[in-house]
Amino acid sequence: MALAGDLSEFPLTDLIQLVQLSKQTGGVHIIGQRAGRIFEGWLFFRDGKIIGANMAGSQPLEAIYTFFTLASGPFRFHDDKRIETPTINISNEVLIMEGIMRQDAWARIHEHIPSMTLVPRLVLNPSTGSTEINLEPEEWRVLTMVDGKNMVGQIAQRSGLGEFRTCEIVVQLLQSGLIEMREANLGETLAPEFERIAASFVGGGASALLEEAYRLAGIPDPNRATSAEMLTVVEHFERGAARVLDPARAREAAGRLRACATQHLI
Repeated sequence: MALAGDLSEFPLTDLIQLVQLSKQTGGVHIIGQRAGRIFEGWLFFRDGKIIGANMAGSQPLEAIYTFFTLASGPFRFHDDKRIETPTINISNEVLIMEGIMRQDAWARIHEHIPSMTLVPRLVLNPSTGSTEINLEPEEWRVLTMVDGKNMVGQIAQRSGLGEFRTCEIVVQLLQSGLIEMREANLGETLAPEFERIAASFVGGGASALLEEAYRLAGIPDPNRATSAEMLTVVEHFERGAARVLDPARAREAAGRLRACATQHLI
């Protein structure tokens, strides 16, 4: 089945319904964007029914709902891409309904959190009036990670609650007046993005390879690095990655990192 396009012109809902109608088996490779961030993964079908999804750092169901929030990006169906054991046992109709709800919820979140690189910090003297603030355990968990240094994306990774639920809580804390936001500096933005991209290629060994690359580039604190310095890191990372990946895959990883750093150059 020759099916390829861009999510900006052919939404995921239409894609799912087309695959379901034609009762196809295979996988759809998706590289999508949301708020300047790139997400990559697979959506798997058997006889037109969604049976699984794959995205680095996400459970299968969360990966599917993330796909619904992507505004643009290329996709391509591969009929030779299969998974043997289904990880999703929910009808396409329910997934589409929930996915559209998630899409709408992300749009509302985006009004308060336009970037996952924003850094929340505590308001020293919150004005709550006579209203008593009662926080649930999940909300307390997120609030304890608000230190004026952790970005929203980092809090989401460390909270164990997932990106969507974490952002929901951050918005609630913002609206309650307990926290406020500041812009992250360039290094703070790039360093976690490098970590995320490297992990999608190397897995658990990404941190060690990046630490070695920072050391060889003479960068003691990545959070204070410039884009030009991070480009130097990419060169060292590619050589290190070539020790654990095939050269083509190492070049691809370096290309992603380089593109991430280059877009911040002025």
